[in-house]
Amino acid sequence: MVNPFRGFIDACRKYMIRGNPARNTFTEDFIRKNNYRLTGGQRKALKKEWTSFVGTIESYPNKFFGRGIVICAGGMSYTTCAWVCISVARKLGCTLPIELWYDGPELNRTLIRQFENLQVNCRNCRDYTKSAIQGFAMKPFAILNSSFREILLLDADNNCTKDPAYLFDNSEYLHHGAVFWPDFWKTSKENPIWKIIGSKQFELPEQESGQIVIDKEKCWKELNLCMYFNYQSQHYYKMLLGDKDTFKFAWLALGRNYYMIPTPPGLCGFSDQGDEFYGLSMVQHDMNGSVLFLHRNLLKWDQTRDDEILWTKIKRRRKTLKPVRFKPKWVVVGDSSQHFVDMEGDVEILSFCDLFDRYEEQCLEFLKELRKSEPYLQFILYLYFLKTRSGYSEDMNLFSEFHYLSHALKTSA
Repeated sequence: MVNPFRGFIDACRKYMIRGNPARNTFTEDFIRKNNYRLTGGQRKALKKEWTSFVGTIESYPNKFFGRGIVICAGGMSYTTCAWVCISVARKLGCTLPIELWYDGPELNRTLIRQFENLQVNCRNCRDYTKSAIQGFAMKPFAILNSSFREILLLDADNNCTKDPAYLFDNSEYLHHGAVFWPDFWKTSKENPIWKIIGSKQFELPEQESGQIVIDKEKCWKELNLCMYFNYQSQHYYKMLLGDKDTFKFAWLALGRNYYMIPTPPGLCGFSDQGDEFYGLSMVQHDMNGSVLFLHRNLLKWDQTRDDEILWTKIKRRRKTLKPVRFKPKWVVVGDSSQHFVDMEGDVEILSFCDLFDRYEEQCLEFLKELRKSEPYLQFILYLYFLKTRSGYSEDMNLFSEFHYLSHALKTSA
């Protein structure tokens, strides 16, 4: 089967060791196969290393308080998505405090002030560690270092359809201290991760970490082991897809239970004039099976035109055991292409507008407001200078820089 998540997997691979690429293939019966293999000695060594690490984890520090949302962002794409995500949540009446985590120069001061208008605290990872925290590893790092004890982690490109605060009061969450959401796939039995963590629960779905609810006090050891797996990405990202299953396998390794949302994910997208469906977002549900999250992971808000309505239909499995399979699709425009996904078989199709009325139009309004704002224009210029001017920083006096450059050119002449 052609891999419908090729773009996502390519993004994961940049965190893997070169020269020994791990390749993932996805079967029609929803098994993710992986060609990465280890010798028995290598597996035992990795197991011994993580087991030894667990023995060094200190007790829960009891310095975190309250409930809140944690989002990791930075750069053009995820910062734009985070603005839409947070603006929508506030519009829906969500009053939970929000922390936006970024790395180093990924945000500038003017846009930080813009986020503060939405009651968002922006936190730089480099204020908490000297180690480089980039990519997927930022998510468990932000959870561990957030000021909140109870956290809803949201990907920046993930939108809530209603105020998610009620998740913290759910009985399953209160009992387990951890709520995860399923991905489409299961990890193949041949994957070395199973022997490394000592589990045979092969039928469990893989985890999709676009949203997680965590009580740090109840899950402190598991979170630290998850962070360890991400720090050891040269090994674990070869077996897994980025951070997403490092959470689940940390729990399994320590024999701890979590609650997995029972409703499988669906797709949200649009149909063309020939009624051909193009899915661009993952649909996730709450404990009762209601649509709660729209994870816009294939065509993000920064790529979206101001007037582009793309959420018109939702496709998801029916509650049967009849087969469903994926169908990847590409739209070619000139020299570039955009890929989408579809699912076929025993599925139901729902009208997005019947469920959520003008929801996407409101998202686009927030997007347009941001694009017209002076802080966003300054942010674009800031990112451009970071990319094109060696050594540029926000604190640099541009007049002094150009004066120095002019003097240097005259001297060299």
